[in-house]
Amino acid sequence: MLMKSKMNKKSFFTKVFTICFCVISFALVVSMADIFSSLITVGGFSFVNENISANEYSVYAICTSNHPTKLLAEEFAEDIKKQGGAGCVYMNEQSYYIIASIYETESDAQKVKNNLIESKPNVSIQKLVIPKITISSNLTTQEKNTVMNCISIFKTSYQKLYDISVSLDTNVETEVGARLLVNELNSELGTIYNNFNTLFSDNLSTDLLRIKLAIEELKNHLQTLIDASGTVTYSAYVKECYCKIIMSYKSLAESFN
Repeated sequence: MLMKSKMNKKSFFTKVFTICFCVISFALVVSMADIFSSLITVGGFSFVNENISANEYSVYAICTSNHPTKLLAEEFAEDIKKQGGAGCVYMNEQSYYIIASIYETESDAQKVKNNLIESKPNVSIQKLVIPKITISSNLTTQEKNTVMNCISIFKTSYQKLYDISVSLDTNVETEVGARLLVNELNSELGTIYNNFNTLFSDNLSTDLLRIKLAIEELKNHLQTLIDASGTVTYSAYVKECYCKIIMSYKSLAESFN
C-alpha cells in the first residue's frame, strides 16, 4: 500500500509538471509570435513596433552639362531628349544639370561617362541621396504593409522603367511591347493606391497625406508616359519618366527629415 501511495504521488507530480510545461511553452510561443508580428522586414523596408522605416537609397545621375538658369538648361534638355536621353533638369547648388539617365551603381554610371566624355566633355556624375524614411504611427499590420507598398513602389517603378528603356535601346523590346509593360506597372500602382485609399479614407495624418500626394504624383508621371507621343523616341520618354520618379521619391523622403 505504501508503495502504491508513492507511485500515485509520483504520477500526480508528473502530470502537474507536464501541464505546467505545456502552459509555459504555449506562453512562450504566443510571446515570440507577438514579437515577430511587430518586427517585419521586406527588402529595405521594415517596421518595428510603432515605426515604419525605409533605408537610405542612392543613385547616380549622368549629367551632360550644367547651366546657370533653368530656362537655358531646358533649351539644352530638348536636344538630349532627341538624342535618346531623359533630358530631365535637376537643380543642385544653384546650377541646373541636364540628366541623361540614372543608374543604381556608380560603376555603371562611370562606364557611361567614359563613353560620353569625348562627345560631351562636360559630362559628370551626380550622386542623388534619398534619405532614410521613418514614420511613427499607431497602425495595424495591414496598414503598415500598405504604407510600405506605397513607399517601395517608387524604387520598383524606377527599376522596371530602367529595364524597359534598356530593352528598347538594345532592340530586345518594341515600342508596342514597352507600352504594354508600362500599362502593367500603372495597373500595379493603381491597386496599391486603391488599397491605400480604402484603408485611409478619412482623417489622414500629415505623414500619410505626404505619401498620398507623392503616389498621385507618381500616377501622373506614368500617365504622361502612357500618353507620350512626339518627335523623340519612346525610350527617351521612359528615361524622363523614371528620372522624375526618382526626384519625386527624393522629395518625399526629404519631407520626413
